Amino acid sequence: MRIHDERRRRAIKRVLVGLSAFVLVAVAVGAIYVYSEFAAAERLIEERTIEPRDMGEALTEREPKQPYTVLLLGADYRPGETAARADTIILARIDPEEGRVWLLSIPRDSRVEIPGVGVDKINAAHFYGGPKLMAETVTELTGIPINHYAEIDFEGFAAMVDALGGVWIDVDVEIDDWKAASGVKNREPHIEPGYQRLNGSQALTYVRSRDFPDADFTRMRHQQTFFKALADQATKMDTVFKVPSMVKTVAGYLTTDMTVGQMLEAAVDLADIGGANIETATIVGEWRSPYVWLDEEMKDQLVSAMVAGRSFDDTSTVPGQQFDRSSVSVAVRNGGGIEGSASAASGILSGLGYAITEVGNANQFVYDETLVVYSVDREAAEMVASDLPKARVVESRGMYEFSTDVLVVVGKDYTTWAE
Repeated sequence: MRIHDERRRRAIKRVLVGLSAFVLVAVAVGAIYVYSEFAAAERLIEERTIEPRDMGEALTEREPKQPYTVLLLGADYRPGETAARADTIILARIDPEEGRVWLLSIPRDSRVEIPGVGVDKINAAHFYGGPKLMAETVTELTGIPINHYAEIDFEGFAAMVDALGGVWIDVDVEIDDWKAASGVKNREPHIEPGYQRLNGSQALTYVRSRDFPDADFTRMRHQQTFFKALADQATKMDTVFKVPSMVKTVAGYLTTDMTVGQMLEAAVDLADIGGANIETATIVGEWRSPYVWLDEEMKDQLVSAMVAGRSFDDTSTVPGQQFDRSSVSVAVRNGGGIEGSASAASGILSGLGYAITEVGNANQFVYDETLVVYSVDREAAEMVASDLPKARVVESRGMYEFSTDVLVVVGKDYTTWAE
């Protein structure tokens, strides 16, 4: 019996030693793999790194363990061009101690003063002066100092998504947009609505398409939805193991002032942040071709909330008010005779939470411009108007019959919404 027990102990010991050796080898191989991938990424990033002298005072040095900002850009490099316009502009604020992120989207057609250039669309700042002028322009617009800059082109974005194995998104509307699908070899312009895993080409179409009645504003909402979904999935175990190869894949497409070490530090800061801890907002405005004229008071409210670390929900579209969109009842009527325009407008407003109680036709198709009509609550009408690409607020004065808080009459200018 003693001999049998001794043999069993020896066998168990050999198994344990073998397992320990296997674990040590696996860890060593894993460490070598991770090191080699990050080392390769660092070499690629160094080739595209923005040197401090190139940015001048456009970037402000961040303080350790304090909230910091990153200007995120999607660049639209066209064939034969060495300079590009910014296709996506997002100012991010990351608070590592609180575990929260704020994403403030800026319409690319925003009318701004570009330092040293003059009035133009904000996306042109990148074309005129690259990352430095882009950062200076965003700081001039918002008053927020920028600590880091990160820019990725379309191919890099698609490669990143593919390296992660795709991203699960609840697509709210059918998309069929060849323009949005451009920029990668394998275009996928068509996406059906529904919860699904988007590959890189599909994700690019999803975040780029502006083929909607409100053009850029739905696109920016989709971009925010994408980042939240990415945050939720990035911390899953099967995704974590893909991070080294993803970093290496993206490195060749990324232009940034950050080192691999700083990027890893940011990744650690974001490790426990899910979509629920990401605040998103868009600076809205009125489209008056060729610019989006930003709502300055709303911009100031959103910037103040971001800097103070408050929720964007503490602000409202109408200055000084805390509106619950679901409490505003809206009737939508086609006044321009353009098929589907009333349904499109009601879809925009319903998606934002308004209570749509009627969709139909006006008595006559004679309206050239879209009207938001009110009898009593002008502030609610102003909020509805600000959520539509083009609309003018008018008082009813008994000339319009409706039982809702607000009546929207969609005019013939509907055809210009998606321009």
